[in-house]
Amino acid sequence: MYLIGVDGGTESLRAGVYDLTGTLVASSSSPYTTQYPSPGWAEQEPEDWWEALGKAVRTAVHEAATKKGAGFSKEHILAVCVDTTCCTVVALDAERVPLRPALLWMDMRSADQAAAVAATGDIALKVNGDGQSPVSAEWMVPKSLWLKQNEPEVWDKAVTICEYQDYINFRLTDRMCASVNNASVRWHYSTARGWPSSLLKSLGISELLSKWPQELLAPGEAVGKLHSDAAHHLGLLEGTLLAQGGADAFIGMLGLGVVKPGQLALLTGSSHLQLGIASSEMHGQGIFGTYPDAVLPGAHVVEGGQTSTGSIVNWFKRVILDSTVEYGVLDREASAVPIGCEGLSCLDHFQGNRTPHTDALSRGALVGLTLKHSRGHVFRCLMEGIAFGTRLILETMSAQSYCPESIAIAGGATKSLLWLQIHADVCNVPFVLTKDIEAPMLGCAILASVCAGVYPNVPTAANAMVQVDVVIQPNAQAHALYQQPYEQYKGLYTALKPTFHRNILSQELAIVDGRVNDCTSLSLHDHSVQRSNCFTTAASIGTSSPPCILSASLLAADFSCLSSEISAALAAGCDWIHIDMFDGSYVDNFTIGPPVLKALRARHPNVCFDCHLAVKDPAHYVKEVAAAGASLMTFHAEVLGGDTKAMQEVAGAIRAAGMRPGIALAPETPASVVMQLLKCGDVDLVLCMTVTPGFGGQKLIPEVLNKVSELRRVFPDVNIQVDGGINASTSVLAVQAGANILVAGSAVFSPASVIMYPTAAVGAGCSSTLMTAGFTNRDVKILKSAVDAIKSPFFHVES
Repeated sequence: MYLIGVDGGTESLRAGVYDLTGTLVASSSSPYTTQYPSPGWAEQEPEDWWEALGKAVRTAVHEAATKKGAGFSKEHILAVCVDTTCCTVVALDAERVPLRPALLWMDMRSADQAAAVAATGDIALKVNGDGQSPVSAEWMVPKSLWLKQNEPEVWDKAVTICEYQDYINFRLTDRMCASVNNASVRWHYSTARGWPSSLLKSLGISELLSKWPQELLAPGEAVGKLHSDAAHHLGLLEGTLLAQGGADAFIGMLGLGVVKPGQLALLTGSSHLQLGIASSEMHGQGIFGTYPDAVLPGAHVVEGGQTSTGSIVNWFKRVILDSTVEYGVLDREASAVPIGCEGLSCLDHFQGNRTPHTDALSRGALVGLTLKHSRGHVFRCLMEGIAFGTRLILETMSAQSYCPESIAIAGGATKSLLWLQIHADVCNVPFVLTKDIEAPMLGCAILASVCAGVYPNVPTAANAMVQVDVVIQPNAQAHALYQQPYEQYKGLYTALKPTFHRNILSQELAIVDGRVNDCTSLSLHDHSVQRSNCFTTAASIGTSSPPCILSASLLAADFSCLSSEISAALAAGCDWIHIDMFDGSYVDNFTIGPPVLKALRARHPNVCFDCHLAVKDPAHYVKEVAAAGASLMTFHAEVLGGDTKAMQEVAGAIRAAGMRPGIALAPETPASVVMQLLKCGDVDLVLCMTVTPGFGGQKLIPEVLNKVSELRRVFPDVNIQVDGGINASTSVLAVQAGANILVAGSAVFSPASVIMYPTAAVGAGCSSTLMTAGFTNRDVKILKSAVDAIKSPFFHVES
């Protein structure tokens, strides 16, 4: 008797024929293509999955028959089970025909929608770092919200919103049902609390509940039997049993034999994914989950992940060395290097960090290089840094009382015995290597065996079908030697985070005439672009508020040499240039207008010009300001009487003109005036004036900071700008209140002004130094010191 396991992956679909002991008899893979219609988007055609499924299963069955001869026939196949990528979302019409290409799991177009989901604070978000970590744009609810907001015609016609998994099962059996696994880990469904009704209601998409499949089946339950067309397509008999599967990595846990509390699966490849079984519900910052009953009844799954691991090793071999260099040679060289690589450390955040920091802006680093270090040192350092990242995740889990007794590992890392030993020694946990490296496919075969009645339950089936090849035991002496290098590794992120955030923001915000510089292909004139590409939000980087930006105001600059003053401000470390544009109608002051801005844009093509218009008719200036080269245009709520519809119209016009819209509030204007705008995502920034608009040199009105705190509490990822009275001491207060953009005005630009800033870490009792900030070329270095002083709270104060 035989079973068929099918793994629907990102690039191909793989089918395997297994015997009842879990031995792979034959397998076949069939590829399909991915389309990338815009940067960050990824789509696949559901029909391509169907064609790949038929081809792969038919070929695997044919090969099994060839190998086994008379001992194999279609009658001997007891059941089939399919797993697929998770969060690959399909919209179907009333006839269950796809209305558009599927949004692939890696499609990130719904970044804004993910931030909106996170901002709800709903109880369903406990699986996202106990409600503290961001919601990924990959997940089901943000993608669904994007469809409603951006393709309403598709949304209205869609009778069913489901996943790759559900679509394939429907094509095979005519039964539309969802997997408890997918729904638990990525739909915010909970077997304890049910569907996330309150979450969907707060987002205005309650109808999604009726569009989702109305039946939920646990992995291993019978979906049904293959109908005649499906059986013909797969080359199987009509009536062959189909078992429910789930998300590929989670089903891979079963294929690694991870079926009881205290066990953890480490699935490696270009990235690392840690999935463990816990006996009870737990939540904590820096981890995802737990997901009740997601894989096994009564079991809770905890999740961690490293974004780039094997891809780092491949990068080093391919880019830094030579692709012809064999990994075996590098392993031998690395094995001769002592533990700790003689002071060399690697931060493994080459593509950001997924857990425990959840920081998309973090980057990789090699620290401590000397002329003594060889390529063997660097190669071992990369492997150690990745293992340290795994250990940090395990320690984060242990803070919530989850401590794995063993780790079953699959994927690319298993090809290096040295790397396996490094993992075991660093983590001080035995690493289990199984014989079958196709863990998701074997996991499907295990579920198929339970569905067919071969085994009474999944743990029994896994114990019978998963065969252990070798167990790598940790070396206690080596573990002790790794302690100091590990502590050094943990300090790297804290030390380098400010640099990473500043560098990435500088790249993302270098906007040129409606375009950004060569660091990114984002076009602000492409209205499909998400706002988060201009502003990096808390939801995308995992911080309690967005990263801080210093916007240098020209209000008190020397107007006879504005271009030079901009250059000096940028050299001093400012991120943006804040331009106040007053026409005398709203405040009793005239300042520069669009013609001057246009001249400045010509001299400074890569600068983000943050334009604040205190005028009575902002709509009148939109086209002219955009043509002059503004990156952002902020207008006052008061001039429109706080009318939400009127403000939405102006904000929409600003966005349509290729700029980012912001809304400004005078000190006396309450936060409630802009709450609806923020909830609907109409503006990208709120400017809280902490002085009376119009003139520099005023003292900050401290009561306004209460408004900043209120906005930050309700909208944790919104960009909040504070303008007026900013100096070294008030900047600390503003950041503590929740501001992430500070406008440094006359305190920086007035040649006679005096800057007071702390020489020690921000806090009670720190000493201060007086520094004069001039604006001649000779004083640029002094100005930089002043600007760094104002920015220092960003790196010492946790909002």
